[in-house]
Amino acid sequence: MTAQEHTTLRAVFVQAQPADAGVAPDPAFRLLSDMGHKVASAESTDDAMAMLRSRGPTDLMVVDASGLPDATRLAAQLMDLPPGARPRQVAIFSDRADDALRALRRRASPPNVHVFLKPLHLHGLLGVLRNLEADAPMEATA
Repeated sequence: MTAQEHTTLRAVFVQAQPADAGVAPDPAFRLLSDMGHKVASAESTDDAMAMLRSRGPTDLMVVDASGLPDATRLAAQLMDLPPGARPRQVAIFSDRADDALRALRRRASPPNVHVFLKPLHLHGLLGVLRNLEADAPMEATA
């Protein structure tokens, strides 16, 4: 009998509010961490871009556009990065329909930008994670 090992993904989570010691972490951040993924938290667009440039390949970038004034600028900057520095998938959470964010989804090449409306954003994130894990090479153990 063989079992597949869990794939650990490298993720960057961008949100306007830093996680304080007394405040529960964002549900999406907690979900990624609880699943065993390596998650780094960025508090600004500039912080996120610096992480992408310095940390090596990133599988997933999650952006909580609610309360992040420059979320559209961040997503546009991702398209300007060299292909090797871009995250494999980008999930953007929004609390309202935003034409600029939807336009980014159409501009992305390859099409790897997903925009999810809250409160159903976690369902969309799980779908992105399934696709990432299915695309990653899995090792079998005896």
